[in-house]
Parts: sequence; structure tokens; C-alpha cells
Amino acid sequence: MLLLEFIQELDQDRYTSDNDITVYDKTDTRKSRLTLEMINQLRHHMQSRRKEKTKAMELYQKMYGGSVGDTAEIA
Repeated sequence: MLLLEFIQELDQDRYTSDNDITVYDKTDTRKSRLTLEMINQLRHHMQSRRKEKTKAMELYQKMYGGSVGDTAEIA
């Protein structure tokens, strides 16, 4: 057996998303399996939400945060 044949044999057993075809019926009550692609999409959505939240918090701080001069006059 050649080394190339051995490597090709190992590659056939590896996971590929092309082979992952899952069909769900509306009557199926089992939990769906998450594919790596779905997990990656969820991660990207969470990252974008975190970025939006930090931008919004910075904007709120600029809009509603008091200036340094206001707090110095009170004390």
C-alpha cells in the first residue's frame, strides 16, 4: 500500500459537510442536530450583536453621560 492510498483512505472517513444532509419533518419532535456550519453562523451572529451592543453603550454614554465639569461643581 502506498502512502498516498493510506492518506486517501483516512480522508474518506473524515467529516464533510457535503455528506451532512438532514431532512426534518414538521411532525418530527426530536431535537435537531447542529451542523458545524450552523454553529459557525450562530457564532458570527453573536459577535455582531456584541459589537452592536458595545457601539450602542458608547453612544448612550456620550448622550446621557455627565461631563466632568458637572460632577466637579457638585462636590
